[in-house]
Amino acid sequence: MLIPYLDYAPSIALPMNCAATAAIVGRTVTGPGLVLRDYATLRADGDWVRIGANAYFGERATVHIADSVLPAVIGDDVTVGRFALVHACTVDDRVVVGDAAVVMDGAHVGAGALITAGSLVPPRKRLAGGWVYEGNPATPVREIDAEELAEAAFAIRHRVTSALVTATDLPPLDMGAFVSAGADERTAHDGRHAPRAGRAYIAPTAVLAGDVVVADEASVYFGCAVVAGGSRIAIGPRTNVQDNSLLVTDAARGPLVIGADATIGHNVRLGAARIGNRALVGMGSQIGDRVVVEDGGCIGARAWVEPGTVVKAGWIWAGRPACAFRAVRPEEHEMFAQAAQIYVRYGSAYLAGSRARESIGGSECRDR
Repeated sequence: MLIPYLDYAPSIALPMNCAATAAIVGRTVTGPGLVLRDYATLRADGDWVRIGANAYFGERATVHIADSVLPAVIGDDVTVGRFALVHACTVDDRVVVGDAAVVMDGAHVGAGALITAGSLVPPRKRLAGGWVYEGNPATPVREIDAEELAEAAFAIRHRVTSALVTATDLPPLDMGAFVSAGADERTAHDGRHAPRAGRAYIAPTAVLAGDVVVADEASVYFGCAVVAGGSRIAIGPRTNVQDNSLLVTDAARGPLVIGADATIGHNVRLGAARIGNRALVGMGSQIGDRVVVEDGGCIGARAWVEPGTVVKAGWIWAGRPACAFRAVRPEEHEMFAQAAQIYVRYGSAYLAGSRARESIGGSECRDR
């Protein structure tokens, strides 16, 4: 799908090979040879996404920006694995990013580097090219030659198992399992037909299934699955659930309740839990059942929060497994609030664009 945002429409050089469920949004510019697998998402609403030639993004891979602050700049022949995230950073030519890895804001990954599966590149980190990086945070392990780098890229692109770049604990990469598990004799909805409360925005490649309530000015973005499975999910006002996040529970596990003005980052896995007002769940994190994040609490990127954990109000938890890291600073509370407001603005703009296209009898989205 090619989806405009405000006055911006994607500019995609041909040839390209993109799944029907993939989404390319806003001011995205790519070179020829782009490949996007199912639910891969390139979202350039608040800034530019610029991608070179022959880039590959696996199933549920996500690229996004930092609103009006940082674009995402990706070079030629870059390969990004399944459920991986490249966020508001620079990735040079021939870089390989393994499954479920996260590259964060302001980072710069040099040419010919390899980020192993599940690793985290922290904000503003500069990684020299030609090395293998591993861990949370990612640190250099050893140099890598062109032949081994090409083998790793081939493994991602052709779905061949590789010790360096293949994750074995990925979530479902399509929507079939979510819809069948979550319908519970209710209708499952994709983003074009999902039930909305007031001004909530549901992206066209998102799926809601079961007893799901989305409050005013909340938003559920591209590739997300929100599946109640015989229980219920409530998403509070002005809360955003970012691209390719999977919110899944069932009758045995219990409800998922998210308060107001909360942010659920990209590529999050979240089950039966209670997330408080103004909380932030960091990108790429995984939250066990019965977790409670109190008001204003924060979970760091790529964290694994064990079942039953209580994240106290105003604290950051980070790590795998996550533990108390430090108190949230006043300026960070302000940043969280600004992020929630940015997503309210995004949702309003997407809704306005959808309604405008409906009023002229069609959509700007198309497959090529």
